Amino acid sequence: MTNLATRPTTTILTVADEARARNFYEGALGLPVRGKDPTGMTILGLEGSASLGLMVDPKAVHSGHAALTFEVDDLESAMADLEGHGVHFEDYDLPDIKTDDHHIWTKGGDKTSWFADPDGNIICLHQGGVIEYNM
Repeated sequence: MTNLATRPTTTILTVADEARARNFYEGALGLPVRGKDPTGMTILGLEGSASLGLMVDPKAVHSGHAALTFEVDDLESAMADLEGHGVHFEDYDLPDIKTDDHHIWTKGGDKTSWFADPDGNIICLHQGGVIEYNM
């Protein structure tokens, strides 16, 4: 059996405007452009062999949920850096998630914040803790 857990992965997000999305991901987030795949999709580099693909779709619609999450060592510092590049963080007031005045949701030792790309794809930053999976 092929062990997919050891294979390189690409997360694909749909974007309406490739230049605008590339400017955001490369310029504001600092992701390096690796090139284009055979279909013409822009591929950006992530840690190791992982990558992010930007698939152009003029009718791109986001899911309404976090599509990509980045673990950071210092959430406040990462947020300040991204805000300096024009990123705006979201606030939530939901039954299980309520952000504070600094756009951060804290649960136990974990801290989380969210922002959207120009097409509305939700990106998450998180610091600390281990995600528990109960199956």
